[in-house]
Amino acid sequence: FTAVNRVDDFAYIPQQNIGHAMTTFIAQNKGAGKKERIRRGFQSGIGIELVYGLILLVLMYFGAEKIMGLFTSQEDAQVVALGRSYLHLVSWMYILPAITNGIQGFFRGMGDLKVTLYSTFMNMLGRVVAVFVMLRLLHMDFASLAWANMIGWIVMLLFEIPLLVKSLRNGEC
Repeated sequence: FTAVNRVDDFAYIPQQNIGHAMTTFIAQNKGAGKKERIRRGFQSGIGIELVYGLILLVLMYFGAEKIMGLFTSQEDAQVVALGRSYLHLVSWMYILPAITNGIQGFFRGMGDLKVTLYSTFMNMLGRVVAVFVMLRLLHMDFASLAWANMIGWIVMLLFEIPLLVKSLRNGEC
């Protein structure tokens, strides 16, 4: 878990920083009253997030064993095998945090921090409930951690996307 968690951390940091850059860009343009630039900046930021998410998918899926070798001894075959299987699974999910980071960047930039607070709480709650159910009731193994992350991101998106659509339709940007 520690080894794959480090890999996840390295994968998420650029996604988070793209979202932070979107926050700054959107906040500056909101202050300047440039709604069209907010919309274009958001679209560009989400595009960058998606491209990065796809790059992660390819790198993590095809390079899983070598990536695990950076964080653990190659002689520990069981750890490498577990990490490889986790990365093969989670690599398909990296697109979800890319989208959530971009949407959070939008809401932070627009000054609506309640959305980001509530959606982050819902993400964590979704993960905890999901991993509990998967481990305790369904008796799943290590992969339950990846599935729980995915469920948390989906819960987060189910909360954020309607609010984003409402903001875009109301002409807030």
